[in-house]
Amino acid sequence: MAAMVKLRIIFSENDSRRLILPNGMPESVSELVQQIKGQCGVNGDFRLQFMDAEFGNEFTNLESMSDIQDKSTIKVIFSSVTPVEPGEPLLPLYSSAATSRTLDDSSSLSSPGNSFDTDILSSPESTSSRATAWPDVFPIPRFSYDTQLQLDRANATFKESGALLNPDHKIKSAILDGLAETIVQYKVYLSDREFDEVAEALVTTHPCLKEPGSVTGYGGWKTSLKYKLANYRTKLRRLGCPEVTVNSLKHKPDGKCTPAYGVKKPKKAEVNYCPTYPAGETAETLEEIRVDLLSEVKKKNNDHRVAAMMEKTFALRRQEVVREAPMIAEFKMRWPALFHVCEVSAEFKRITTIHLQSKFFSQLDSYSANLMKIYAKKGGVQGRKIKTIMAPATQTAAVEVRRECILKGLCVYLNEDPEKLVKDYLDVDKSIATAIAETVFGICVIRSEGAEPGDDPQDVMIVLEGVEVMGELGNVAFAVAMLLGLVYSLNLSYPPELRYTFEVLQKILMELDAHKLSNKVQVLKTLLSR
Repeated sequence: MAAMVKLRIIFSENDSRRLILPNGMPESVSELVQQIKGQCGVNGDFRLQFMDAEFGNEFTNLESMSDIQDKSTIKVIFSSVTPVEPGEPLLPLYSSAATSRTLDDSSSLSSPGNSFDTDILSSPESTSSRATAWPDVFPIPRFSYDTQLQLDRANATFKESGALLNPDHKIKSAILDGLAETIVQYKVYLSDREFDEVAEALVTTHPCLKEPGSVTGYGGWKTSLKYKLANYRTKLRRLGCPEVTVNSLKHKPDGKCTPAYGVKKPKKAEVNYCPTYPAGETAETLEEIRVDLLSEVKKKNNDHRVAAMMEKTFALRRQEVVREAPMIAEFKMRWPALFHVCEVSAEFKRITTIHLQSKFFSQLDSYSANLMKIYAKKGGVQGRKIKTIMAPATQTAAVEVRRECILKGLCVYLNEDPEKLVKDYLDVDKSIATAIAETVFGICVIRSEGAEPGDDPQDVMIVLEGVEVMGELGNVAFAVAMLLGLVYSLNLSYPPELRYTFEVLQKILMELDAHKLSNKVQVLKTLLSR
């Protein structure tokens, strides 16, 4: 059994508490967050910082559990725009009030003669509707007063005598309604595992509801939840919820009008997959902002204003990529601002609530040593290929080269071709333009003839459907991070020939939907945890 761990948690200047973890250090930062929420009774969204000894004990964002140990000091940074006083409700990340204040403050940056009306950028609900991903432990809500009263009494009786409650139709319906309303705050389509988590959380919170004769104690509740959520989606469809209406029969192709065909739902742990328009906005008003954005993006020193307009039009953009799946060239003409580094990162965060660059590189660097050990033990043809790929990392200390070698080596280790992900060309090659036009998905790197491993490439670009969507990215590892961000931003599927590589990037590095792994990736994760 793991040794008990104690951490000092700082909430404010005059509020610090001791967090005791009897089962040892959590495996991930998200699990630590849940422990803090549970033991300290903290609500809302926040990030964590740790006291970094390498930088004079200054606080640094906590991205990996390897950065802390027993008796470390952790600081909680709430995701709110203004300081939160005791007793004041927290403003979660991307909440309407927080964004409204941010955009109001930025309106002064626009020029007085600008024809675009800045007031519409600071209207409420200008952001995505969800701020948190599916929780590790599903929070059971308090039900209606009379239902909660009966459950409390039944739980007390169960504790005394072990007697189970046989809920009547009214109580069961009230419980299922409350669970459905809480579920849709996170997502409207659940996996079988997530139904298990909700039903298990219900009987754990209210043990009087366990079902006698059931192997799990909640099998009947799980089945009832599935039917209840299906009925709830029907209600949402009638109300025009885009996450549900996108799958209505009228949007199916002719000859394939069946409910099960081509269901569009989050498949890569997207939190905001197909959000609703901001309050008071319509497709027409948001389209006007999009048109103005075409001219705004061409102006210099206008990044803050462009970011605000991109935030405002997020729902319009998402519904477009989800419903219509446009060609890349067409979509780039409509939304040129999206294909910049800062906006790819911002869009990824709007969709997943996770910071792209910091998470990607901190996780990649934390796993680098173990990955290189795993690569070194690989034999046969794959082992020789990996050794050749890793050779440049031994010739230079540049971290960019090491990251590139590790990512290419990952492809080979997973029995995939790294050239499907990264294609290298020399600047003297006259066929570069033709090769780019024939590339459907990948990264193209142009290097100088005779360049050493540590030399910067002339250009690193991302190519999708024969179109260069981003260029001058500096190094391959950064381009891979941006490519992952574009996959989410454009609602693309992973190429079959790179499915395992991107599964590792998503589920191990970014820790998105990390519970369900393929056998090949599960083996790698087990080796990395040793």
